[in-house]
Amino acid sequence: MDLAVYTDAERPTRPWVFANMVSGVDGSVAIDGRTKEMSSEADRTLFHHLRTLCDVILVGASTVRDEGYGPHRPKDGSAPKPIAVCTNTVQLDLTSPFFTEAVARPIIVTSERAPASAVERARAVADVRVCGTDRVDLGAAIDDLGGVVLTEGGPTLLAEILKADRLDELCLTIAPVAGGDPGRIVADSLSGHLRRFSLGSVVEEGGDVFLRYLRLR
Repeated sequence: MDLAVYTDAERPTRPWVFANMVSGVDGSVAIDGRTKEMSSEADRTLFHHLRTLCDVILVGASTVRDEGYGPHRPKDGSAPKPIAVCTNTVQLDLTSPFFTEAVARPIIVTSERAPASAVERARAVADVRVCGTDRVDLGAAIDDLGGVVLTEGGPTLLAEILKADRLDELCLTIAPVAGGDPGRIVADSLSGHLRRFSLGSVVEEGGDVFLRYLRLR
């Protein structure tokens, strides 16, 4: 597929957040809790390519658990990017390959209400950053991470980023499948938080439609 529309995009040096999400033609967001089964070869190519364009990858703890995330291993030979996990509880398997086999040290973004004992254990395998009191302050977390931030979800994390009005770009794959898990790529209601985007590009390959939207500011 033509990746130039993503490679050639201008992304300012200020914290810039772009999301990569997938949805079925019926709005389904996963199959048996996983997005992997919705992905085609072209979608996987884009997935890996977008990771080369960022400074850090941001995901939610549920995505790490449900999708069986491992450490970033670039297919183009470039240096691995750190993956930051957003969690209020730090309920993560710190013995999993995600942590033990990572070349780029993982980042855990949490809040002050996270159990102190869990935070202390996490510091042995990750860079722990506290952003927020009762829950993670996504705006503060993004500023702390800096640079170009790629979020791969899930829907709850994307909702929080939208509520904070920190989503600059959305790369959305419409997969030619139906009958998956119901839901939206945004988990929570955004009533009162309407955000408007412009269409940056449309690419089609093998029945997949790849949409790139830019935040209107």
